[in-house]
Parts: sequence; C-alpha cells; structure tokens
Amino acid sequence: MRVPNQWRLTIPALVAAVMVFGQMGSVPKADAGARGPAGRVGSSNSATRPVPGDVRWFGCMHAEYLKQTKTGKFDLCFLGDSITQGWPADLFAKYYGKYNAVNFGIGGDRTENVLWRLNQGELQGTSPKLVVLLIGICNTGRNTPQEIAVGVATVVKTLRVMLPQTKILLLGLFPCKENAARAKAEAVNQFLVKLDGKSNGMIKYMDIGSKFLDKDGKLLNDVLRDGVHPNRKGYTIWGDAVAPTIAKMMGK
Repeated sequence: MRVPNQWRLTIPALVAAVMVFGQMGSVPKADAGARGPAGRVGSSNSATRPVPGDVRWFGCMHAEYLKQTKTGKFDLCFLGDSITQGWPADLFAKYYGKYNAVNFGIGGDRTENVLWRLNQGELQGTSPKLVVLLIGICNTGRNTPQEIAVGVATVVKTLRVMLPQTKILLLGLFPCKENAARAKAEAVNQFLVKLDGKSNGMIKYMDIGSKFLDKDGKLLNDVLRDGVHPNRKGYTIWGDAVAPTIAKMMGK
C-alpha cells in the first residue's frame, strides 16, 4: 500500500525523537514535529500525555499488572494493547513459557495509556531481560502518523530510563483491513525503523507485517478474526516470526 505524501515522515520533522536515544537525553517534545496539511505534530500531542485508559476493564487489569510487577518474577514482558492481550494462553506458553514471560496487554490502550501505566508503577523496580512492545494502532483514529510515532518513541524512552538493563524489541504496527488505518500504520513504521539499534543497541526494531500479506501485498484472508486482531493462525505467524530474534535477545 502506498503511503500518502502528506504522511511521509522526514528526518527534520522528527529528528529530536530519534536523536534522544543516542545519548539518553530528554523525552522528545510533541511540538518538535512536522508541518504539512495532514501531518503536523500538534503543540499538545495527546499521544504523549499520560492518561488512564477509558475502557471499563482498564482499572482491574492495571491493578493485576501492578501485583505481577511487585513479584518481579519474570524475564520477558509483552507490553501493548488488545493485540498483545489477545495471545491465546496455550500459544503464549508454547512460545514464551520457557522465558518466564508475562503479558501486560490491555485492550483499547493507546500510547498515552501505556505511558500512564508505566508512570503509575507497572514494571517499576523490575529488570526483565526483554520487553516486547507493540502499541499505536488504537491511536490511528485520533492522531497523525507523526504524533503516533512520537508517542511510541516516548514509551520506548520511558522504558529505557526505567529499565536501563532491559532490551526492547519494538514491533512495527501490524497491517489491518481498514485502508486508512493501514496507511497510517505504514507511515508510523517508516519512522519507527529509525529507532533500530539506538541506545547502544538496546533497542531492536522488527517489522513482521509482510508475514500477514500475500505476494501482491494484500492482507491474507485467514489471519485476522476481525479487521485488526490476529486469529489463532495470526498469532502462530507472529510467534514463528519473532522466535529467533527473541531467543537471541534473551541470550538463549
């Protein structure tokens, strides 16, 4: 799918958000963003302002993750929205049980909600070997690609400050059925790839979106249970695609 010109990201537009990982300086500013008819980063980018989630299950799930945080008994953490939360339990155990893994996904979460969760104690005081981060698709309905990219970068920055010994596997946003959201996701990924190898190699970017597409770049018709969320086959594709990378980053 071709990304609209107004959403194409430029180095000047987001250079502050990229360079922050070189020397671990300040969190990127939301207003250091791009100018364009549909692609500017507003002076008050909602994707970078920590707020609690607005779904009814947010509070109880956050409380549960705080309990798991206090135990600190995990080496691998998946962090994200409903796409992460939706891992079938048996497949999650199959792929990640040997790594003493936990799943901190909450349905409906946007970047700003993950930031709030981290600020409110999730993962604080822990030191997992690896965090797998997939976040941003829920922002596509309210933010520009540039704003979403800065939001994701801010989550990564926050994790690096909180967990200096923890590696981060940052996943590109997955393709979805709705064309406008998919175009935004692809535009976001054009920026996220620039974070690969930052922070002295502690950040690894990986885009497995092509695994969900056919040879013509069209979404496979049997990998999603709706327009966004993987079905069992989709999660198997995800698990197989990242398995070698996770093993390497976990030191296995």
